[in-house]
Amino acid sequence: MRTILMISSLIPGLGPILLGRVYRGLLLLLIGGAGWALCGAASTVWAGPDRWQAQWGGAAVGAILTVISFRWTERLTSLDRRREIRKRVERALDDAQRCFLRGRMNRAQLALDSGLARDDRDIDLLFLDWQVARQLGESARARRSRRRLRRYDLDEKWLWELQREEAAHGG
Repeated sequence: MRTILMISSLIPGLGPILLGRVYRGLLLLLIGGAGWALCGAASTVWAGPDRWQAQWGGAAVGAILTVISFRWTERLTSLDRRREIRKRVERALDDAQRCFLRGRMNRAQLALDSGLARDDRDIDLLFLDWQVARQLGESARARRSRRRLRRYDLDEKWLWELQREEAAHGG
């Protein structure tokens, strides 16, 4: 997967977009694409005396933003970064579970927010977030967490519990 992301990042901004950094990735895509388009237009249809300036300027902008996109994707997909994110998510889950068991729902929700900010597809965080949101009466958040849990729980780890809770409490 990392190889595909690294290759796709050669199109400025595409790697970061695929990794969820949509707005910054779109900015790289827009400006980098414009640079490469200027280089291509200057090479094929530009007829003025400043043709080489447009070619070099467009190529420079495109190349710089391609390198930025590649390095950013490389950093986002590095093994060290993934390990660090996993540690932080596990710490957030542990903290949220302790708070949930002690009845500190607001504190549990803060811990869950911290973990979900780092990995919004973690099924354990999503399941606990669904439970906490239901306890706090936040039905919109509970529905969102339940929907995401159903989408990302491919091994059906929480499916039985989810179905049992929905049958008992109506979602």
